[in-house]
Amino acid sequence: FTRAFFENPNDKSGDLKIVPMADMLNHGYPGNCVLDYDENGNCFVRLTRDVLPQEPLLLPYGVEHTNPAKFLAQYGFLNEEAPATFCKLMFNNPSPELIDLGYDPSRMLFYVENGGISQEVWDVLLYSRLERKPEMAGDAQAFYQAHRQGDEATKSAIHGKYYKETVGALLRHVNHILAEVYELTFQMNAYDSSKHPRLPLLRRHHEMVTATFT
Repeated sequence: FTRAFFENPNDKSGDLKIVPMADMLNHGYPGNCVLDYDENGNCFVRLTRDVLPQEPLLLPYGVEHTNPAKFLAQYGFLNEEAPATFCKLMFNNPSPELIDLGYDPSRMLFYVENGGISQEVWDVLLYSRLERKPEMAGDAQAFYQAHRQGDEATKSAIHGKYYKETVGALLRHVNHILAEVYELTFQMNAYDSSKHPRLPLLRRHHEMVTATFT
């Protein structure tokens, strides 16, 4: 599974295929090559830029590069080149509107370098609150319509109206994740790394998450 590719990278419901040689390409973001298929279904590697002799060919391993936890679970190594990490805001049965606003791990991001927050995080967090309260239904509808129409001025005005509440909710979420990661790291210290060889890798992952969320 970890060495296979979807024929259509945007359609993860299709068949997985193992391609000889291509399955040996290492991960790199943004990488310097992509997999492509001809009209007969034959797979080949296509360069996206010129490469030098002996330069490694690197292939991005999908959108998981912004979700280090999933990347680590699926591929078995920590993607320390990730420019951002999933903010870990989770909703059960998200509405179609919430998904349209950007509720997706590949878009709901905190940026590693400076802790920046993607617009999708703000939009989803605000709308998730508006759509739950009948008295805010008008603002919820106005916000979503503004999003659909590209009306950034209206979106900004509604964000401003609820800014204090949104920031408070986001800060509570960040503090909850930090506390959860601290507790998991504390529990790890009770185990012997020689018997659990992936523990150092998991600790490095926790350190990355802690630094970014902080």
